[in-house]
Amino acid sequence: MAGCPGGVGFRSVILNRRRALVGLASMAGLYLGGRQLVRRVARAAEPETPLSPEAKALVALAWEGIDPSKVIDTHVHLVGVGTGGTGCFVHPHMLSLFHPFPALKFAIYLRASGVKDQDQADQQYVDRLALLVRAQMPRPRLLLLPFDQVYDPDGTARPDLSEMHTPNDYALKVAREHPDVFLSGASVHPYRRDAAEELERCIEAGALALKWLPNAQGIDPSSERCDPVYRVLARRGVPLISHGGEEQAVDADEAQALGNPLLLRRALDLGVKVIVAHGASLGTDLDLDAPELSRPRVSSQELLFRMMEHPDHRELLFADLSAVCQANRCGEPLRKLLRRTELHPRFVNGSDYPLPAINALVRTSTLESHGYFDAATRELLNELDRHNPLLFDFVTKRTLALTEPAGSYRFSAASFQVPEGLFPLRSA
Repeated sequence: MAGCPGGVGFRSVILNRRRALVGLASMAGLYLGGRQLVRRVARAAEPETPLSPEAKALVALAWEGIDPSKVIDTHVHLVGVGTGGTGCFVHPHMLSLFHPFPALKFAIYLRASGVKDQDQADQQYVDRLALLVRAQMPRPRLLLLPFDQVYDPDGTARPDLSEMHTPNDYALKVAREHPDVFLSGASVHPYRRDAAEELERCIEAGALALKWLPNAQGIDPSSERCDPVYRVLARRGVPLISHGGEEQAVDADEAQALGNPLLLRRALDLGVKVIVAHGASLGTDLDLDAPELSRPRVSSQELLFRMMEHPDHRELLFADLSAVCQANRCGEPLRKLLRRTELHPRFVNGSDYPLPAINALVRTSTLESHGYFDAATRELLNELDRHNPLLFDFVTKRTLALTEPAGSYRFSAASFQVPEGLFPLRSA
């Protein structure tokens, strides 16, 4: 009997080692399989030339009635890992084999962004983006969006809770170095102790908008903590671009309620221009206008439309069209946006780059199945997709149409020209 405990312990050690080996083998399998998946899901080809005459004609048709000088892609993410001293970072889980799913997601983002060498990731991201813009004629300008890290309500920075961080100074620097194609926004968490001062500094340096993703950054837009930032925005005429509805690109499970568009009324009441990203086209939120004890969940998009219909918000509230062609938004949410023709002048275009370069997100087969265009048009859009994902995103939105017994609907040219005075653009 004396040998039994030792024997049990030995078997336990062997079993644990076997489990560890199986775990490592599973991670290795996920890693190798993930690399194959990344290559299939995200495409990173440089612009190809020439396009077919038919594809060129579709591009020309998309630009009809649009003044290129008024076109700004208002939703372009600037992302990096910190190479070259940029100050960017991503959460360690996104670069770790021991956290395969966050790492796989980030690997897809990098490939979609044209990053081939992680040691040069930040510079390659910018170089590819500039190439994609300069390959177009006519071409838009791109508003680069940095991303502030998470802060506690007491103003303490929480990099451990931040999936990624892109500093304001880096975005401003990239825009200065490429003034023909890039403009810069800012991202300042309102709970920072220096929030108002940092925002003022960025605006003086050329930032044209403030970007928030409340669900992922832990920001309550209805909190009085935001008031100092709102006062700066209102006084300087700088808009707030804030995510609306459910967030899926960045982890936000515990804070999805912060994407409720109704929470942005505090900013509007203080005179801030607000652009609700993605037209709040995903998810549901509590209807805060209903009695507190019986509040139903309502489509986030419907809540946004309710706000846009309010007469006090006509000059202040806008929505961007970023991501609306993605597979999870291109059904009824996209149809509702197309039908609301009276709101089209208050829509602004955005690509949500690099997401248009991810096959799993934007599927022309799904768009065709919804009846937005025919098979021949789909083939031309696929050609543009292989050529340039930014151009593909723009032409797809200009091309798709909804035909119903009540009428035919398309996004108007006004939805792709930035409304006068929305951004504090400075003359050259």
